Amino acid sequence: MATTTESRLNASVNGDLVNRVQALRLDNQLAAGPARNSGSLLPWILCALLAITWVGVGVRWYKSVPQSALAPTGQPAPSGSGLAPNLPPPSSGSQPIVAQGEMVIQLKGIVIPSLQVTVSPRDVGAEITNIYFSEGKRVKEGEILATLVDHQYANRLKTEEAAVKAAEAIKARAVAAEVAAVARVAKAKAALSAAEARLTRALKIKDRADKDYEAAKMNPSVVPAQEYRRYEADKLVADADKLAADADVRAAQREVEAAEADVITAKANVASATEDLNAAIARRDEARRLVENCTVRAPIDGTILTKSADKGALVSPMSFNVAAGICTIADLAKLEVEIDVPERQITRLKPGQACVLQADADPTREYRGVVDRIMPIADDTKNVVKVRIRVYLKKDEEQGTFLKPKMGITATVYETRFQFDPQRDFPWGDEAERQPLWDAAWTKK
Repeated sequence: MATTTESRLNASVNGDLVNRVQALRLDNQLAAGPARNSGSLLPWILCALLAITWVGVGVRWYKSVPQSALAPTGQPAPSGSGLAPNLPPPSSGSQPIVAQGEMVIQLKGIVIPSLQVTVSPRDVGAEITNIYFSEGKRVKEGEILATLVDHQYANRLKTEEAAVKAAEAIKARAVAAEVAAVARVAKAKAALSAAEARLTRALKIKDRADKDYEAAKMNPSVVPAQEYRRYEADKLVADADKLAADADVRAAQREVEAAEADVITAKANVASATEDLNAAIARRDEARRLVENCTVRAPIDGTILTKSADKGALVSPMSFNVAAGICTIADLAKLEVEIDVPERQITRLKPGQACVLQADADPTREYRGVVDRIMPIADDTKNVVKVRIRVYLKKDEEQGTFLKPKMGITATVYETRFQFDPQRDFPWGDEAERQPLWDAAWTKK
């Protein structure tokens, strides 16, 4: 009986121990929780990642293969981030927009103005008093766009005008002094001539008196004493007259020299007064220019694209803390399309190639274009070279009504020489200079 009781105790203790160990195991808890679902999704997640990886590898392989190898014979495939394969067919008409030729490339680009100017006051900073424009307004060169407060510049102009008048008076006095000095020189020279004449007469008289006196002295028995004394007196008088004439000549010479020195001084004064007057005139003209610049005018014919300031704003092109420009003007009759051409395809383009341009806003509306220039530097961040295509608006189309800056454009370049058509194309005005350059580039290719 004792043995049986002891075995039961041992079994009970061992059972409790087994139950405690099983309670500490995590297998049942892990199997019963959300981990079972996570374990079942893991293979699907790995499959998705593997599929994405293979898609990326395929895209990289597609981009690394030359596009000419993927395109049909005679039609090079579009390439680059700006390709546009799904375009509507060219609009039908009696006359094609460009002559038929092999398509060289087709890329997306943006419209940019050939001539765009940011208008700002020139060398003046002040508050805007009036604005005479708004976005989209077409303006002519010289048309008033805005006016600024000009009190400071107007007062400066008045000061400079007074300075000019004072400088003119000083110059007039200097000129008068020069004229007087020249007159004194003439008078002194006349006095010198008279003194020299008196000296000549005195010398002649002295010479005759000396001869009479010497003759009387040589024949004292023949010449009476009274005559002898007269000859002697005449000689003494002639000597005195000669000495006086000499003194007059020397005095007249000094007068001439002094008068000539006065003329030199007067001329220097006139030159100095002239320079002062010129400087005063320059300051006055500069002050007048600043006053005129308080009226801001359009520098070119064009359309207002943006408005940067309004009435009451302070504009100052000489300060970095306030706005300088008040608006942006562009000539929308002279537009260009800028496209990014991959480096591996840039050799297929050349100036003078004809293009067909289609805006994303209306792909059925086509414009004639010409490859005008290839930029002399590449963009190493995208491995592309920028190319500018000149857009020719239709002759009867009003500028800015459809094509606008920063519009998206699909440019199709053909292996066809562009020829300006005055019957269809709105001229830029420089076709006589550009067409020979396009022809020369076409010939060299």
